[in-house]
Amino acid sequence: MRNGDDMTDPDRKQQAAPPRLRSVVRAMIWATVPVLLLVQLLASAGVEASSFWSQIRQLDARIARVAESRAELIAEPLWKMRYDQVTSVLNEIMHDESIAAAAVYDDTGSAIARVVARPAGLAVVEVSRPINYSNGNMAVQAGRIAIAYSHAALYADTGSRLVLLLVVGLLATFATLIAMRISANIFIGRPLTAMMSAIQRSKQDGRAYPAEVKSSNEFGQLAHAFNAMQHTISGALDRLGHMAAHDPLTGLPNRRSLSEHLAALSHDAGSPDALIALCFIDLDDFKGINDTFGHDSGDKFLVHISERLRDAVEPQDWVARLGGDEFVVIRPAVSNEESAQKFARRLLDAISAPIRLHDKQVVPRASIGLAVRRAGDPELSHLPALADIALYHAKSKAPGTVAVLDEALQRDYRRRRELELAIPTGFDEGQFEVWYQSQVDLESHDIVGLEALIRWRHPEHGVIGPGEFLPLIERSGNNARLTRYVLTDACRALQHLAAAGRPHIRIAINLPPSELADHSFAAELRATCARFDVAASLLELEITEGSLINNMASASETLHRLRRLGATIALDDFGTGYSSLAHLRRFPLDKVKIDKAFISEIPDSAEDKAIVGVIASLAGTLGLTLVAEGIERAEQAQAMREMGVRFGQGFLYHRPQPLAAVLLWLEGRPTHRSRILEDSPSIAPELAV
Repeated sequence: MRNGDDMTDPDRKQQAAPPRLRSVVRAMIWATVPVLLLVQLLASAGVEASSFWSQIRQLDARIARVAESRAELIAEPLWKMRYDQVTSVLNEIMHDESIAAAAVYDDTGSAIARVVARPAGLAVVEVSRPINYSNGNMAVQAGRIAIAYSHAALYADTGSRLVLLLVVGLLATFATLIAMRISANIFIGRPLTAMMSAIQRSKQDGRAYPAEVKSSNEFGQLAHAFNAMQHTISGALDRLGHMAAHDPLTGLPNRRSLSEHLAALSHDAGSPDALIALCFIDLDDFKGINDTFGHDSGDKFLVHISERLRDAVEPQDWVARLGGDEFVVIRPAVSNEESAQKFARRLLDAISAPIRLHDKQVVPRASIGLAVRRAGDPELSHLPALADIALYHAKSKAPGTVAVLDEALQRDYRRRRELELAIPTGFDEGQFEVWYQSQVDLESHDIVGLEALIRWRHPEHGVIGPGEFLPLIERSGNNARLTRYVLTDACRALQHLAAAGRPHIRIAINLPPSELADHSFAAELRATCARFDVAASLLELEITEGSLINNMASASETLHRLRRLGATIALDDFGTGYSSLAHLRRFPLDKVKIDKAFISEIPDSAEDKAIVGVIASLAGTLGLTLVAEGIERAEQAQAMREMGVRFGQGFLYHRPQPLAAVLLWLEGRPTHRSRILEDSPSIAPELAV
């Protein structure tokens, strides 16, 4: 059917084109022929008018001569009163069709003779001449002769000639019209028809069709130039089409080609039950390659990976680069899901071979999300999105592995997507709540501070923990909004604590890495504290090792600004990153929080006790306060005290609760002054830059 369409549609287009081309010829003819006819008629009318007036003048002169000659002939008969001879002379001139009447008058003015040859109703012109008689001895005026004549014959003759000229002009114009129509179709219409047909056929299927014009005139040259342009455009379109469908760096098909290829696989599959496997590949820590070796080396790295993928697949497989460090490999026929997993692991092995960049050996790592669907499955077009769900799981749970899509992953994705879309509504409707967990002095059990912890009270899913929705907030670009939301609530909580007689309890809030790169955050913090009339020294800002190491210059500047405001800076989750206290001496830190991963096995784990002991020793040397997170048992608290850790938090003392519940809980505890403020190094607030 497609071939049939290719044959018939251009024919229809070609049949539809001539009316438009004929209209061009018709417009040219209608613009030319009336002018030609008018000019011809005006020219003929001008010639006839000139001839007519010339004949009028000739007639007037001739009649005048006739009158003079007859005046000479009748002079003697008139003087001698031979009136019959006078009448005879007048009759002789009546044969002239233009003369209507003639009369002779004597010297007294009396009519001697009168001859009428035409009806009196015709318009006539009269010529009068004197009759002079002389006999040698005398010369007298004997009378006068008058001749009446008409121009009617000339008018009639001229009118008939004008009608004849009009008829001849119309016939000549009609002949000219036919000649122009034929010549216009030959020299204009046919070349335009050929070019329009080529254009219409080219628009239909994108291929170049030459205009078949044989003439060597300007239209032939135009057709030749048109054909050359068609050829050039066709080549350019082919190149653009290839560029649009392929990645310029690796030469692999790109994202645009993916849906077309899946549609072709579904259409060309021998059976709707044939299994199609899609591997969604994402390179692990490709950003580190770019940052370490530069973007040129990063491009070479991607080219190496693309070549390895090409070499690792069979001819029937399909490899594409979707952008960045994302690749897709499609195997159009797998026997089962297990064989698809083996294929995916083989791709991982091919990627993982070492690559040399700048004389250094780099071992690539990648994660793969695998989805398998039948060729007839309605979800086949969504195969990349399904594999991406599995890839997300692999990247977040087990980088460097293959994750296979299953129902559980799809449920998790749907929930994650639903929550991500609900984030703006959550902010607008106040669904996010700030809960607080106490920090205590391990010796006196005094409450020395509270940590602000965010919770999401979703109308359908209930209370959701931060571990589930914080990554979604980061992906949606709402980190700054959440930080300001928590900061505002913390300042309001400080007001309530002061009103409850606890004005010296600090509140710790977590800062995401993006805030350390925002130099305006210190000014916002100062403005928020001023709005609630609380001191910035009552705020403790917790940061992670990764946020410091990845943004050293901007993080150091932001932290110094916050420190000059009086805020305390705490390093959270210490030990889980890749820094050291010695490395972090350049930052203005006041406190280090030991990650609960090192606390959970104490006192049973000698290794964890040794690690915590080393951290405590280094912190003491550097003058940093230590806080142990995740204390859940009394023996853990005792071990911390023995190792010199002064402060802690965990379920042993208090679970996170909304502020109202915390205030009620605090009412049942002693209200004496917290010793952490007395024992901590003094922080002199300075004017922030």
